[in-house]
Amino acid sequence: MGPGLQAAIFVKAVGMACPVGLSWATACAAMRAGITRRRFSSLRDNEGEEIVTSHLQIEPLQGALRAARCRLLLDAALADLARQVNAEELRRCPLFLAMTPALAPPDGSEASLPTLSAVLGSQPGPIRQIEGPGAFAALAALREVRARLEDGESCILAAADSMVGAREIQRLAQAGRLLSPINSDGVTPGEAAVVLLFTRDASGALAKVCGLGFGDEPSSLDNDVPLRADGLVGATRLALDDARMALADIDFRVSDAAGESFFFKEQALLVSRLLHDRRAAFPLWLPARSLGDTGTAAASCGLAWAMAAWARGYAPGPRAIGFAGNERGQRAAVILETVR
Repeated sequence: MGPGLQAAIFVKAVGMACPVGLSWATACAAMRAGITRRRFSSLRDNEGEEIVTSHLQIEPLQGALRAARCRLLLDAALADLARQVNAEELRRCPLFLAMTPALAPPDGSEASLPTLSAVLGSQPGPIRQIEGPGAFAALAALREVRARLEDGESCILAAADSMVGAREIQRLAQAGRLLSPINSDGVTPGEAAVVLLFTRDASGALAKVCGLGFGDEPSSLDNDVPLRADGLVGATRLALDDARMALADIDFRVSDAAGESFFFKEQALLVSRLLHDRRAAFPLWLPARSLGDTGTAAASCGLAWAMAAWARGYAPGPRAIGFAGNERGQRAAVILETVR
């Protein structure tokens, strides 16, 4: 039996909250339909133009409230999860939280972390923080979930981020990465939270995690190293080896790419280097088209959408590969397969 089969874990339920829906079902239906909630924020750029973001109607949109917005999104996603699963199963369930270092308490305490008590009426289970910039953090957390999850146990993987605050928008603008009338190669700041319930029991599961892989990309937006997609290709090869599959066995892709051409070039290079069989189409699904750049939550949004597509019967096939990365060059790939 291959390594991917020996280490198989399953997604039993999904909770989600974002500007286009405060539940997994509604959010994914909106993404399928191409619905967006892009609107002018209360912030302006250096030219005095209002900045467009994808955000919930919670005012004011200030950087100091980033942690509070993440908490609200996580609470809504956890409530969505609790509607699908018996609350007894979730009580004291370990929580793996993928978060940006900007939201970590400076003293290392858990004061700013979400708890399950308000949603479930119980004390939270152990909380494990997985810090890291960008969507990569969620798949790094998934690696820990896979390694630690024991038979008969369940655990929650949560990822949430809000990119709509003044500080984060200023950082994007200073780096020339903010989508604007004079910059078409940029991103729209967004926000979202996704919680996934994992188990080693296949009964009633939505999907199986077949393979995981990680890599490092030397090229970046701010250096002169030629882009060959080595990081994404390396991560994908490891995930495919883990799952004992070839890229031709995968039916569609979901990516955290949020609008910049650099990351779409990575996808094109990946396909040219690893897909050796002719095929009519290899769809690339992009949650950011509806949600904007959701930071740490971006990869989880893609996985949630793939599982909704299987549940509703509109996916291109039974296998999907999800991608995640960050500005440090860390790349990750995960292969999911429906079990329904």
